[in-house]
Amino acid sequence: MTILSMSSYSVREHLGPVEFSFTDPAGETHTFSFPYESLTSLAEFPARAKAEFGVTAIETVAFQFRGGLTDPELDAFADGLRASGVRLLNVAIDTGDLLEADDTKRAADIAELKRWIERFSAMGAQFVRVNPGSPFSPHQGGEPPAHLIAALVELGDYAASQGSRLLVENHGGPSSDPAWMLGLLDAVGSEHLGLLLDLGNFDALMQPVMALVFQAPGGEPIDPVALLENVDLASVYAGIEALAPRAELVHVKAHDVDDAGVVRAIDLDRAIGILRAHGYDGPLTVEYEGTGGDPWAKSARVLEVARQASEVRA
Repeated sequence: MTILSMSSYSVREHLGPVEFSFTDPAGETHTFSFPYESLTSLAEFPARAKAEFGVTAIETVAFQFRGGLTDPELDAFADGLRASGVRLLNVAIDTGDLLEADDTKRAADIAELKRWIERFSAMGAQFVRVNPGSPFSPHQGGEPPAHLIAALVELGDYAASQGSRLLVENHGGPSSDPAWMLGLLDAVGSEHLGLLLDLGNFDALMQPVMALVFQAPGGEPIDPVALLENVDLASVYAGIEALAPRAELVHVKAHDVDDAGVVRAIDLDRAIGILRAHGYDGPLTVEYEGTGGDPWAKSARVLEVARQASEVRA
């Protein structure tokens, strides 16, 4: 039976300010800040997720710990896991750019990723997810470069030595091309690396979703229904079909839940049906990306739809 979990990213609007940086294809660094309210701490998230969602496993995101590796919230989060009896299924770590061609810069990113992996592995993380290069990296190409493959072999072996399994995710840029991702997985080898399949992170959805995620606070809100209703999702379902046989973890992605409880943009019944047709029985993590309203209630609705679609247990 499949296990359901919830990502702390789903309720990020109640977990305090978030800031992260990325390098665009022109090589320019951009920093985005989101002044979310601090209504619940990350340390409280495991117990509250268990109480409100009925899950016994969760995910978190490294950049939500605003102080980095020295953030005292990391220790508090570890205490919260232990006290709640909730398992840390996966951590998404978005540090660095493994597509970086400069050996010195890439080595520094690998060292930083290892520090994060060590930290979360000590908390019992089953999986640790890194990006196969920044989604916005200027260092891209038709095939995964040798230095990326070598970096993932090194990180995969390191994660295993710490008791965790390294995953990469279709997460924008070349990684959202199923053929590129399959080529990368084959080149690195399953003994070093697995796949986190995100149901919504394919090119057809990435551009409109970025408009939702990066809309200016206090500006004219973007209507998610109008933005998403005309997106052709055929390539999304084709991507799920292509990657499903390799998935070890799946993000159940939703971008909007309206007042009537309608979940957009992915048809989760169809997407989870594809997974089941390929024999997938691994964990499903709800990752709600919508904004506005009560993120706990909206995430709970996505979880309900996922549970109904997959007949899973909590």
